[in-house]
Amino acid sequence: MALSTLVGQTGSGLLLPVSALFFTRSVGLPVAQVGTGLAVAGLVGLMAAVPLGRLADRLGARGVYAAMLLGQAVATACCVLVHSLVAFVFISVVRVVAERGGGAARGALIATVGTGEGRVRLRALLKSVTNAGLSVGTALAGLALSVDTRGAYVAVILLNAAAYVLAALPLARVPAVPATRSDRSAPARHTVLRDRPYAVVTFLAGFTSIHYDVLSFLLPLWIAGHTAAPRWTISAVIVTNTVLVVFLQVPFSKGTGAAPDAAAVVRRSGIVLLVAWLFFALAGPMKGPWLSIALLFAGMILHTAGELWHSAGSYGLSYELAPEGSHGEYQGFFSLGRGTAAALAPAVLTAACLAGGPAWRATGGWLVLGIAVAAGAAAMPVSVQWALRAGRRAAPALAPGPDPQTGTASASTIKESA
Repeated sequence: MALSTLVGQTGSGLLLPVSALFFTRSVGLPVAQVGTGLAVAGLVGLMAAVPLGRLADRLGARGVYAAMLLGQAVATACCVLVHSLVAFVFISVVRVVAERGGGAARGALIATVGTGEGRVRLRALLKSVTNAGLSVGTALAGLALSVDTRGAYVAVILLNAAAYVLAALPLARVPAVPATRSDRSAPARHTVLRDRPYAVVTFLAGFTSIHYDVLSFLLPLWIAGHTAAPRWTISAVIVTNTVLVVFLQVPFSKGTGAAPDAAAVVRRSGIVLLVAWLFFALAGPMKGPWLSIALLFAGMILHTAGELWHSAGSYGLSYELAPEGSHGEYQGFFSLGRGTAAALAPAVLTAACLAGGPAWRATGGWLVLGIAVAAGAAAMPVSVQWALRAGRRAAPALAPGPDPQTGTASASTIKESA
């Protein structure tokens, strides 16, 4: 699974900085149309996540995940044939639906090859591999950007499509797990949509995940337009985050195998993110560039710690609060929280921290944003206790076995709380 992730995400990293330029400069679509098309695709992808996750439960997560990767490959390759807005929207919808379905099936597959903290650590490992692959792919994409021709962009697109095909191949080495639900034994349709405690946890996890958008959207604009730090600081702090995530995501996942522990880790992440964003805010009024740079790097180290704890805790909750046999459906639903936050974040972050007005308004926006996220994270333990009291506990996916490090059965494998 790590090899599959590395290959696929390296291909994605190739396409990320190139796709918008290809459709605007080579295909000739206006920027507004490209943005609208991607928004439509994102909305359809959100709606498709739960049904495709349920399909993974019915048919088997490994096969559905492989099929979604192949679907991404075909849709990506077809991008070179796009010459109109209608074709662009259609291909974008197919690509995003396959991506969302693949994410739900991938989450369900992880649930079948581990238990408790073990599967959280696997998810953390795959996140580290994802960051590494994206970094390598993005660096290689610089070659195509420097050439800036249609031929170079087409080559990148086809390489990305090939990477998805290659990413499906290592899945043959993942143990085949039978479909977890049959038509006869399946619960009533849309079970997850009636699971109110899980919906609240999904909302809180999605809302507090706005830290991803702070990193990718808000912080670069803040550094460039509101601090005395030089422009190269943007790349430097983001690279710092990427490197730290690659090496520290697995260690930071320790102790998140049980739902109450995972909720406590999420609560901790909110406090750390609040402090980190105060450092970012204080970098704005500073006149000297070096003091701004120091505050930004200190803030980024804290921000990364908050991100790592939030990711690990959210991974644990998404699995531990889902009933066995429904991980695909529940993983698909859990992704809606993050997807909704990503869709709304640009408008929210702009209004909070980038809108015009006196300097104190932007600084105060960082403080309000940090307090809101810390409050949302602080509410997580209470919401998780509600879910546990409601009886949303999953039976162990595998029989308790010896811990590979201690040789004895670990608590997380014996007691699988949802």
